[in-house]
Amino acid sequence: MAMKDMRRSDWSRILSRRYASRPCRFRGREGRVSLLVIEEAAEPLIVRDAGEELNIVERGYAWVQIAMKDQPFWLTAMFDERGELLQIYFDITGGNRFDDPENPTFEDMYLDIVVNSRGELYVLDRDELEAALTAGAITQAQHDRAERACQTLYQYLKKNRPAVQALCRRAYRELKALL
Repeated sequence: MAMKDMRRSDWSRILSRRYASRPCRFRGREGRVSLLVIEEAAEPLIVRDAGEELNIVERGYAWVQIAMKDQPFWLTAMFDERGELLQIYFDITGGNRFDDPENPTFEDMYLDIVVNSRGELYVLDRDELEAALTAGAITQAQHDRAERACQTLYQYLKKNRPAVQALCRRAYRELKALL
């Protein structure tokens, strides 16, 4: 399983960046919210979004990340250079770690949920989760926890998508003001 950090420090695609983060609270839970502004990228990152190509990494683009303690997901919201929300991406995690409170990490459990700019909601990479189980990279218990976390979060997002989008936009504006 891959470990990822909030600063995305191992990401060689990003040649120059600005970064701000702060503690946050949401519904009584503690966590961390950050903004990574891409000043220079080695190349764009194009992903498939509901059958269309979407660029999520380019000069001037920004990523808001929110990690909450004791939650099995990590939110990343991508914004273009004009501050338009492109996509919200939820990694299902094996846990968010705050050993370094300034730079939390997570264990990627392969399964992801996307809320695109049109408000569509879909699950990605279930095949990767199944392949990890078959290969012995994860246990059956980890697989089942990831599936339950995905279903719970999916149901929450179906009912609360606009509020989550508003949260991401607010975090973007607040952290952008710190840079």
